[in-house]
Amino acid sequence: MQNNKNSLFLYLTLRQRSQLSGTLKSYFKKFSNLEIDELSEKFLEDEKYYIKIANPHFEFLENYFDDDKFLTDLKRFFNFCLYEKKQKEKFKPYLEKQKEYQKQQRKKAQEFKMSKLKPTKKQLLYYDKITKENNIKKHDVNTASRLDLRNWIMEIVNKNDNN
Repeated sequence: MQNNKNSLFLYLTLRQRSQLSGTLKSYFKKFSNLEIDELSEKFLEDEKYYIKIANPHFEFLENYFDDDKFLTDLKRFFNFCLYEKKQKEKFKPYLEKQKEYQKQQRKKAQEFKMSKLKPTKKQLLYYDKITKENNIKKHDVNTASRLDLRNWIMEIVNKNDNN
């Protein structure tokens, strides 16, 4: 399908093709509810209108509006956009699972890192404050890690929220 995209609008320069393809992609997204033929006709009508009012987006297209090759290339480009959209929708569940898995892996890595580090002074002070307020027996903080302290603090906070 990528080869099809590179074989479109060969009569334009690379810069013109790039400019046109970017606009056509945004046009496709904006009017995604239209059929390919309707979309092509709408694009041509809009561009002819802009040329009429002397404010064209693409001056270089003025000679190609009545050309059949341009119209077929335009339809093929919109078909390619439709194909890309369907492919993205097809792989969306897989990508969502992959994102969720990566999120879990980052969380595990962070917890592993926290389990190797000593607790911060803020954590220690907050833990002391919370245990005094709730009259809870303290754990041994000399051998504890940041992860342990975070978990202990979360237990106490969650108990208070439930009460």
